[in-house]
Amino acid sequence: MSWIAPGDDRQALMNQLPGIGDRFEGLYAALWHLPQVPAATLELCRLRLAQLHRSEGDWLLEEVRVPAEQRSQLRQWPDSPHFDAPERACLALTEVHAIDAGAITDDHADAVKHHFGEVGLVALLQALGVFDGMIRLGLVWGLADSPGQSR
Repeated sequence: MSWIAPGDDRQALMNQLPGIGDRFEGLYAALWHLPQVPAATLELCRLRLAQLHRSEGDWLLEEVRVPAEQRSQLRQWPDSPHFDAPERACLALTEVHAIDAGAITDDHADAVKHHFGEVGLVALLQALGVFDGMIRLGLVWGLADSPGQSR
């Protein structure tokens, strides 16, 4: 059970927040359908955030299927042959975002824009904000899973 509301997972918590939970779930679901950045790339970024924050529950989730090789090599993404240039650009920005979003440089942003344009950069940053916030809140609240969990 979370100290904030009855229930031990994010879905139960969202159900306790009428008017907020359903809107958040709609936002979260919409992230996976953004046309600017492939859902699989967003999933790699979400998974990398889960690794960096040591969130086993978020790591175990599979919002979007990614190749097993990518999942197993995610800690080695800079040197692994299983990641392409667009994914590397997004993962590099993701790592900086996880540590200090204010430390994102023009080079990080330009690398993402090179592959996905300015709107892709904005979409990625919005998704990272939601993913990072929910992973951190889940850890603080002691929640077991994420909204949008594969069912």
